Amino acid sequence: MTGLRARKKEATSRRIIAEACRMFQDEGYEDTRIEDVAAAAELSVATFYNYFRSKADILLSSVTEETEKVLEQADRCIAMPYPDAATGFDALSLVYWTYSFTSTSRQMWRIAVSQTMLDPQSEFCRRYVALDERLSNQVCNFVRTMQAAGHIRPEIDPDPVGALLFNNVNMNFLAYIRSDTLTATEVRDAVHIQSAPVFSLIAS
Repeated sequence: MTGLRARKKEATSRRIIAEACRMFQDEGYEDTRIEDVAAAAELSVATFYNYFRSKADILLSSVTEETEKVLEQADRCIAMPYPDAATGFDALSLVYWTYSFTSTSRQMWRIAVSQTMLDPQSEFCRRYVALDERLSNQVCNFVRTMQAAGHIRPEIDPDPVGALLFNNVNMNFLAYIRSDTLTATEVRDAVHIQSAPVFSLIAS
């Protein structure tokens, strides 16, 4: 019974997120009302609040779920063998761009980023920044893995290099969500070109 109850709760939560995300895109984040999300999900407002405290909480749940998928797939990618670090980073970049937009649209990412700017002291911002830190740490782990494979010189400090590489990915991510015309391929190509000098300097 406990398992069934948990599955029903998860299904309801996903239904709320799906309806809210659809309305954020169709109606706009600011114009979407909790009452309308609850009605679309076939719930009372009181029941809605058993799952989420606010629209921002829904948005953060969507972003968090997407980022967890990215982190999981990227860990698998990092564990694969590569002929050199630059090739491995291209594969990692592909994972980031492939899985970051499976359920969270550019518009929703724009809203999420804007929320961190509008209220930098909020729990939303704190949790969003924590996700970014996990991604940055993952790229640092990628550098360590490439060192262990003999692709990066052992005297290189992986943490500042990993942070630098992640910052490049993140800046191109922001450029992508700001634009309505940039393609994922164009942005990955930009990351590749901008990262190439770093790998030429640190390669074994």
